[in-house]
Parts: sequence; C-alpha cells; structure tokens
Amino acid sequence: MAQQEDGYYPRINSTMLMPGQHSGMIVSIVGTIEACDGQFATVKCADGGQARFQVDPSFAQPPGTTLELVGAVMEGNVVQLFITRDMGSDFDMDVYNKMITEVQANPKFAEYFSPGQ
Repeated sequence: MAQQEDGYYPRINSTMLMPGQHSGMIVSIVGTIEACDGQFATVKCADGGQARFQVDPSFAQPPGTTLELVGAVMEGNVVQLFITRDMGSDFDMDVYNKMITEVQANPKFAEYFSPGQ
C-alpha cells in the first residue's frame, strides 16, 4: 500500500471499494443509510452498491439519510467510520457517481483530484 498524504482521501463508490486497492486508506463514500444495528451500518452508495461501515454505538442516523462518510478501509472492505456530513435530501447520486467515475478518474482532470503539489 502506498503512503497516503495527510488531508487527502479519495472519493470512491462501492465498486471501487471492492477490489481491495484502498485497504488501510482513508476514503470518502457518499451514500444513503439502509440499516444500522449499533455496530455496523449498511449504506447504499452512489453507484447503487452497498458498503458496510463499523460505527460507534452512539451512531444515530435513520434509514434514508444521505451522508458523506469518511473512514479507514479495514480487512474485508469494511470501513471504520470517522466522520459524517449530511448531504441533504436533494443530493443527486447519479451526478455524483458520474463525477467520481468519469471526471475524477479521467487523467485530464488529475490535478483537481490528487494531493497538493
């Protein structure tokens, strides 16, 4: 795993999470809470897939809430949650997913989505 620069974390979806290339890294995932049992939250990501987050027992986001979730990818592609940001009720997941898959991943725009130089 490459060293991650302080303050920089990639924006990913569930498809990008699965190959294991982000293991040990801090990442940002935008999604909607589907379920939470007090230990793990299941999130529907911008690409329609799911991600699992290990949460604190005090985590109290109801199903249907759209959030940016930032945390560290652990073994089994479970993300240990560090912080959330509410994205509101009108966040467009399709546009966001296109941004991370078609714009962020495009070498033409690499300078906007990579650590400072």
